[in-house]
Amino acid sequence: MEKSTKELLNELQKAGDFFEFVSENQTEFEPITLTEYLGRMLDKCRKLKNEVIKDAGLDITYGYQIFDGRKKPRRDKLLQLAFGFPLTVEETNELFRAGGVSSLYVRCKRDAICMFCLQQGMTIDECNAMLYKAGEETLTQ
Repeated sequence: MEKSTKELLNELQKAGDFFEFVSENQTEFEPITLTEYLGRMLDKCRKLKNEVIKDAGLDITYGYQIFDGRKKPRRDKLLQLAFGFPLTVEETNELFRAGGVSSLYVRCKRDAICMFCLQQGMTIDECNAMLYKAGEETLTQ
């Protein structure tokens, strides 16, 4: 996966022939596992697993089990990892797709708060403070 979702969408909208578009972008359609995506983000963000897990506020053992593919995390745990890297909103939604959970949705107040926090480069603790202030469930207890 080399092209951003936005780039791929632009190409699709401009394509005259759908099958030619698919042929030219075959590698963009290959499914990626959660473990593969997490590995890519480690390389991109130049962080170690233990750093991401710590910054995500996850239990170290559980965090390693997610990275190793032994645990299938819930959506909130993936969101915690997004803050641990940190990821952009687009990267977070790609993480969610790899993890088989629904994307962030701006019409959901809690998701909108998390999106804002990700965009602003806030930590998970800062996001939790905003969620708490807004009367929403925090990501960590």
